[in-house]
Amino acid sequence: MSDIFNNELFEAFASASDNVYIYVCDMKTNVSRWSKAAVDYFGLSGEYLEDAANVWGQHVHPDDLKVYTEDISGVFSGEKKYHDCQYRARNAAGRYVWVECKGSVIWDAKGNPIIFAGLMTRIDGQSKYDSLTGLLTTQEMHYFDFASQSGIALLIGLDGFRKIISNYGYNTGDDILIKFSREISDLCKPGWKALRFGGDEFLVIAFASDLQEVTDFYEEICQKTDNVKLEDGRKVGISISAGGAFFPQDADAREVLINKLEHSLEYAKNNQRGNMVFFSEEIARIHERGLVLREDLKQCIRNNFNGFELFFQPFINPVSGAIAGCECLLRWKGERIKDSYPMEFIKVLEDYGDIHEVGFWVMEQAIRQQAAWRDTYGELQVSFNVSYQQFLDDTFEERAISCAQKYGADPNYIIIELTESCQVEAPKELAAMFGRLREQGFKIALDDFGTAYASMEMLKWLPVDYIKVEHSFIRELAQPGHDIDYVIVDSLLEMCRRLGYNSIIEGVEDSKVAAIVGEMNATLLQGYHYSHPICRKEFEKLLDEDRK
Repeated sequence: MSDIFNNELFEAFASASDNVYIYVCDMKTNVSRWSKAAVDYFGLSGEYLEDAANVWGQHVHPDDLKVYTEDISGVFSGEKKYHDCQYRARNAAGRYVWVECKGSVIWDAKGNPIIFAGLMTRIDGQSKYDSLTGLLTTQEMHYFDFASQSGIALLIGLDGFRKIISNYGYNTGDDILIKFSREISDLCKPGWKALRFGGDEFLVIAFASDLQEVTDFYEEICQKTDNVKLEDGRKVGISISAGGAFFPQDADAREVLINKLEHSLEYAKNNQRGNMVFFSEEIARIHERGLVLREDLKQCIRNNFNGFELFFQPFINPVSGAIAGCECLLRWKGERIKDSYPMEFIKVLEDYGDIHEVGFWVMEQAIRQQAAWRDTYGELQVSFNVSYQQFLDDTFEERAISCAQKYGADPNYIIIELTESCQVEAPKELAAMFGRLREQGFKIALDDFGTAYASMEMLKWLPVDYIKVEHSFIRELAQPGHDIDYVIVDSLLEMCRRLGYNSIIEGVEDSKVAAIVGEMNATLLQGYHYSHPICRKEFEKLLDEDRK
């Protein structure tokens, strides 16, 4: 047997990895030796094979046989120096897997091939094809030419997919992703590429296509996903958003293109959900601002929350007109961005998971301030907002109780406001926590009540003390044609009285509205008519004037 088969170097390489296989062929005898790992994995007849090219060719996927044959023939004919191609090969279990094959030929002095040797690497299924959907992965973008070809790229994301998983489970989520990937594949035109970008996002590369073609494609995808039928017969409506970019105009390289697509999709989800938005310099500017916001917020948190501040908006007793307490509202000013409003920076905190840490800071500052005001102004009702996600923190209940004990605050004057009650997914668990907090004396309020049916349904589950009537029902009460708002508010307040809840009417913006709601038997009133949210010193001035 040839020495090229029986040497220590072959043995060393042959046993180096279960995913990398080596082979050596004696070109004179057309006999080759394959590593034992290759024999076992691909189900070869043995380590030594005659006419291995034909034997191995039977393992190559029919669709890839031409690529394999042309490449290796080029090496044997001398047209190519190296064998280097990727294709699918059938393993011992009968399943096709992707392999990357590299090899070279050694020639004798007369120009005759004497040895052909190489390495075959089994490519992880995730590197070329996504294991769930069967679509190409973004690894394949390395082989796309964005510089000399023109077209449009779309990054498509499913809106609220995490909510779908929470409601239906991960198996249903996978079912939806598979069906969605099939719809994309079926609607793609010849020459287009559909890829799984990751998670609930998909990438479509529309080579040599115009905007109208891509627009038609997106609209058809939206229609197809409007009512997805699940395996168990249920139907789920799926909303999608997309970010788009032109190549090579917007980007002629893979990384730049992906970057701009991600910016565009993020903008679409945040500002034009359900639509397709193409990259622009304005989108780039907004994205850059978001990055700066995130960095500055992180720095402020690390720096003992420097830059964060509580503002206070008074609660008014409608009978006496006196200040009965206040709502604590978070404000922030960064080193570089000084004009960020709560809706902007709080969303950044939520998106990147920092809202929990900042939320606990707000809670501690609010409770500390309530206790500090007691000696000068007596007991004031002080409220602060807590999102449902914050309540899911296992330490929330314990930290609220220990914080009140730390500062000597009376929980009976602390109101914890649940925001976004319509997003509550586990009302029974939340109800149990509310019950325990109320046993300690804390008051619970449902914020923005009446804006969704789900907030009404929450009353069946959650033990609360206050209902905050949403300001959209209040602001235009004094305007003609808004009698229905009055009826709604009056009905909500009557419901509160019958159920034994206190009520807070927010959004009292002017004297006319104040006069109307002042006669509606609400517990507390709140709005710009009395005061905008103001800093602690300004709020204390109001308290001083109120106590004269």
